[in-house]
Amino acid sequence: MKKSNAGRKTIDEHPRNTNITIRFTDEEIAEIEKIAKDMDIPKTRLIRNLVLTSLDDAKVLNKIGVLKGVKKFIDFKERFKHPEKYQTLTTE
Repeated sequence: MKKSNAGRKTIDEHPRNTNITIRFTDEEIAEIEKIAKDMDIPKTRLIRNLVLTSLDDAKVLNKIGVLKGVKKFIDFKERFKHPEKYQTLTTE
């Protein structure tokens, strides 16, 4: 008979002991739960995998200098869509 490891902590070289809180809409949680169920993994593992994959992508983009450009583009787009939220420069 195989023994279960339920309730036992895994000894890990890099323990996962820091928690963060992320807020999702009900619709987003429903999508996450569906995908996790389809993959037969816990939703927390799916979320962790997605974050770590995106983190790897972000590291590469940051290394080649793309992230700053993307941030500037997003800021520009936001200012263009909602100019009332931002101060405008005036010339005299």
